[in-house]
Amino acid sequence: MTSILISRVPDSLHFQSQNDYLRQWVPKTDQYLNILLHREVPINRICITCGTDGVYKCHNCFGEPLFCTNCCRSQHQRVPFHRISQWTGTCFEDSCLVKTGLVIWLGHDGDACPWDDKVADELFADSGADSDISDGTSPGLRSMKDTNDLLTGVPFIKNSKRMTTIVDVSGVHTHMVKYCTCTDAPSADIQLFQMGLFPASFTKPKTAFTFDVLNNFLLDNLECGTSAMNYYSKLRRMTTSVFPHLVPDRYRELMRVARQWRKLKLLKWNGFAHESKAIKLGDLALFCPACPQPGINVKLLMGDGADHEEKRSDLETPSWLYSRSLVMDGNFKAEHLHASNPEDEVSLMDGRSFIVGDKMYKAHLAKANDTIQRSECNNHRAVNQANASRHRLEATGIGGCACARHGCFVPHAMVDFQKGERQMNMDYALCQALKYNADGIQRSLTFYDVNCQYHKNLKDRIAESFYLDIQQDIDIIPGIGLIDGEIMETLWSPLNIISPVARGMGTPHQKECLDYQMNDCNCMKMIRMTKFLCRKYKQAVKGVAESMTSFEKLHQSADGNTVRQWEEQERLAQERRVLDPMAMDIYDVQLRKAPSRKQQEIELLRIHSRQPAAAQQGITIEEAQVTLQIDTQRLEIGRRRDRIQGDIDRWAAMALNILGEGLDNVNHQDMEEDTDGGMSNELCLFQPEKVVIPLPSNLGPDKCAEWEVMLVHLADKAVLSRTTVRTAKSQAMSTRAWTQVHSVDRAISINATIYSKCRSQLAKLGADNILTRYRPLEKEHLKVSTAVADPNARGQRNSTLAWFWSMDVEGDSESSDWLSKCTYVFLVVVYRVHWLQSKALRDHWAEELLLVQHKMQWTCNFFCHKSQEWTRHATIAEGVGKMGHVAYAVKVRNLDYR
Repeated sequence: MTSILISRVPDSLHFQSQNDYLRQWVPKTDQYLNILLHREVPINRICITCGTDGVYKCHNCFGEPLFCTNCCRSQHQRVPFHRISQWTGTCFEDSCLVKTGLVIWLGHDGDACPWDDKVADELFADSGADSDISDGTSPGLRSMKDTNDLLTGVPFIKNSKRMTTIVDVSGVHTHMVKYCTCTDAPSADIQLFQMGLFPASFTKPKTAFTFDVLNNFLLDNLECGTSAMNYYSKLRRMTTSVFPHLVPDRYRELMRVARQWRKLKLLKWNGFAHESKAIKLGDLALFCPACPQPGINVKLLMGDGADHEEKRSDLETPSWLYSRSLVMDGNFKAEHLHASNPEDEVSLMDGRSFIVGDKMYKAHLAKANDTIQRSECNNHRAVNQANASRHRLEATGIGGCACARHGCFVPHAMVDFQKGERQMNMDYALCQALKYNADGIQRSLTFYDVNCQYHKNLKDRIAESFYLDIQQDIDIIPGIGLIDGEIMETLWSPLNIISPVARGMGTPHQKECLDYQMNDCNCMKMIRMTKFLCRKYKQAVKGVAESMTSFEKLHQSADGNTVRQWEEQERLAQERRVLDPMAMDIYDVQLRKAPSRKQQEIELLRIHSRQPAAAQQGITIEEAQVTLQIDTQRLEIGRRRDRIQGDIDRWAAMALNILGEGLDNVNHQDMEEDTDGGMSNELCLFQPEKVVIPLPSNLGPDKCAEWEVMLVHLADKAVLSRTTVRTAKSQAMSTRAWTQVHSVDRAISINATIYSKCRSQLAKLGADNILTRYRPLEKEHLKVSTAVADPNARGQRNSTLAWFWSMDVEGDSESSDWLSKCTYVFLVVVYRVHWLQSKALRDHWAEELLLVQHKMQWTCNFFCHKSQEWTRHATIAEGVGKMGHVAYAVKVRNLDYR
């Protein structure tokens, strides 16, 4: 029946693993292999276009169809970078479209220039013979092929001045490129660029790169960290896997053109093609849409100058919302070697993106004082590496600022290090970050792992420097630790992929690579910001509900007067925390280690030396009391010994009656063990814990064999007797400790039993209100939490207390006979800390929810602002008749930045 049911389930509902698919494919291996080899020979040699004999197979056209020479040339006039193979009669050999007579015409949308008819006559004259020649080469190219072509099967022509090398994603091609020769024709490089080919030179270009290959290289460089050398090596192998070393080498040209392509794309994305204006510092970089940026996504005017949308807003707007949160860090993997010829280097984006401008930064470093110091709290690598000197490196790393909540790099706020992560480097980065789109922001939170040392003299260093400046009324609040985990480490991770590749580049080239990588990182954060904020919003709503419920239960179970005292303590701590950080200690339990015995003795001697005679008599009386308590304990031990001795005598008498004469030969003296050596028999009678019981293990195997019938009975009695003796010894050794443990255990057992029985009875009676208060004890409720002793430990941020902490602690302590006053005082202290922490957690989630709501609104405002900008660009472009500019502006306005 089971197999029948399973067989009826559709195959689409069955889950199959990767190995299941592989097992299904293994039996078909030979079939797949045969089909792969059958494709090496055409089924029929018919041209797919004209029906004549086909010679060339195109690998980039779907189905790899066959073409004759003329049809292959005409079909690929608009797609000249397809890979083709030529049928030799026995097999296909690699070939190229130029051997079919294809020519790339420029200046007339791919058509031939009317002023250059002789070129067509030269290339395609066929002397009255059939144009579909056997070798697929036009007569005009035969002489060139004979003198300049390479081995058979090499898909390009080399060492011909009439050929232009074109690099595409499909490989390296050689083509006959003819320029427009009209009187008003643009220059050769412009004609190439208009056809989607980026020239490597500008006078007589002989090498060009397609836009597709440049985009593909930049994407490989971003995602995989592929260097230009490795990427071009891949293109050479794609061109011919047999002779890749014969492919023309254009690696240096690719590096140069890729730099130019990067800048063009950044200018295009940021609207500089639509509007002629100066490119300011950081203008070619994207920033976080959720951070407050006055004039872009927030308006700080709250009075009559506020617009109507802000007046209608239902969200509260406390001043702390408009704060810039920054995290600072350094990356020591982004090293850079000294350039071979630094005076001859050309920078294309000096300070226009993320890395700061070179001139002002070097001037600051030349004037700043290099303060050498060690960290006073921890052995931080950032501080202690400031003295490192690496002569082979121009830069030992990079560092800068990012928004602490969303992890977006701040434009024009990244610097390089010369001797480790020094304060002079990070001062310049911080000042630049505080100025970027921050006019009117009065508060900034800066998180830095060495802020305890870095922030001490920050404002003094800024005031003394000519190149450092910040807003005079801005309040910088330092912090150690991060809001959302080690967010800067997540930013360095993708950057470290490209850092080894850029290590040996020229200085401007390396900075441009890092700038482009950081810009792409910000772009990915931007397009995913809505998803990120929605997740944060759900977490905040859940956190508000849970923290509110937890705090209300604690609040209701506490005394009103006590709560008012705690609220006053919290208010004072919040007011004093900036000037006196120790005021925040009310949120922690002040656990002090108990003094050692030596410390207690020293303290007693010190007090005794200063006490008068009356006080000394009091101490003597107290010592007599302790002695009396010890004597009382000894008396209690003696009484217990008497009771155990009576049990032993009765048990021995019973055993003697059972065994009869079998025990006559057992000497009573042999059953006693004198562990002290000189102890008398009379004293041993009053030490029942040392009496040897006549058990089978003590009598020996011979005696036990005689009394086999009674062995089972004696074994049962032996277990009971040994348990009694062990219990007596434990009680005799630690009577006081045992009494305390027993009382606690008894109280727990009684209360647990009463709780379980009462809850079951209340459930039968339907007492819902009481059952709501007294809920079942789960295993996780009884786990030991370190939130009180170490509230800053990882994982304690959102932890809440178990339900029984919200019970009436004070009332329960008054009615309990086992909870001591000292224990009650400790619980009250812990309860206060829990109450304060629970209130802080509730306030945190309330502020988090409010902040996330505003950030969602700011993000919408940011994209609306950008949309209005591109609408304006489109209007301007339409006014001057630039329809291509209009189309791109509409595309970007629809949030397509690529």
